[in-house]
Amino acid sequence: MSGLILHHYDGSPYSEKIRAIFGYKQLPWRSVITPALLPKPDLVALTGGYRKAPVLQLGRDIYCDTRLMVRLLDRLHPEPPLQPAHLKASCRAFASLEQTLFFATVPNAFQPAGLKFLAEQLGPEVMPRFSEDRKLLFSGGQCQRPNPAFAKLNFLPLYNTLDTQLAATPYLLGETPTLADFICYHNAWFILHNPGIAASFDPFRHLRAWAERMRALGHGRPEPMSSEQALETARRSTQDQPFDGPLLEPEGLKLGQRVSVNATDYGCDPVTGTLVHASVFEVAVKRHDVRTGEVIVHFPREDFRVSAAE
Repeated sequence: MSGLILHHYDGSPYSEKIRAIFGYKQLPWRSVITPALLPKPDLVALTGGYRKAPVLQLGRDIYCDTRLMVRLLDRLHPEPPLQPAHLKASCRAFASLEQTLFFATVPNAFQPAGLKFLAEQLGPEVMPRFSEDRKLLFSGGQCQRPNPAFAKLNFLPLYNTLDTQLAATPYLLGETPTLADFICYHNAWFILHNPGIAASFDPFRHLRAWAERMRALGHGRPEPMSSEQALETARRSTQDQPFDGPLLEPEGLKLGQRVSVNATDYGCDPVTGTLVHASVFEVAVKRHDVRTGEVIVHFPREDFRVSAAE
């Protein structure tokens, strides 16, 4: 067992991104199902406040945001690579498209044809609380909640562009999958996974064939794990993971200083702890919780704010 623990839920698109990468790299991992909506007491015990899915755990090191998870997985398991050196800039370009594609995709699932499946998947006790939960998720950040008007203007043009490119090669950047494919796949999966709206991809023959190839990669070798077992793993762990990138203290802050870290786009709940590392790639803070002991919580540097804690 590699020690990788993914906190996720079945219907989460960004969780599917990481599950599919596990499949491509054929990795063993432990699967901890976290609630789709707040409260998430076990997850927050690990993260200190970050609530979005997925969260990746390795011992007492906790990784937030899939961008940082991608870097970690390529560092720990470099073959096959997600970002081959000769395609790094192309993968970066696709990464800049990810959130736009996500915001153009999600509103389609909340139209009447897709809503029925979501209600069945999430359960009757969850759906009445879903709208209020997502309203809170998008409060205080720079991004507005995905809306039908944006989706109507962007959904078909974006996926038509992908379909056109996939007419030439099996994967977006050639003969083998790269990060570009996983960035786009989890969004396409969110449509194809929902039988009420899957037919909206009928015009895109090449994209549907590509999505089937991506689905066939599988999810690696997951084994179930309870959230309490994951907390116990953090509590008993004594080995820390190496930090990502050389030290570059941010905005006048110093190592050992108490800081607050939060996303700037959405899901902006602050996490407070002691700054133990900062680079152009990540910010890491040490914090303590009675249920986990001492943990190191890692965030991407991009789109996250670091400030002195009050």
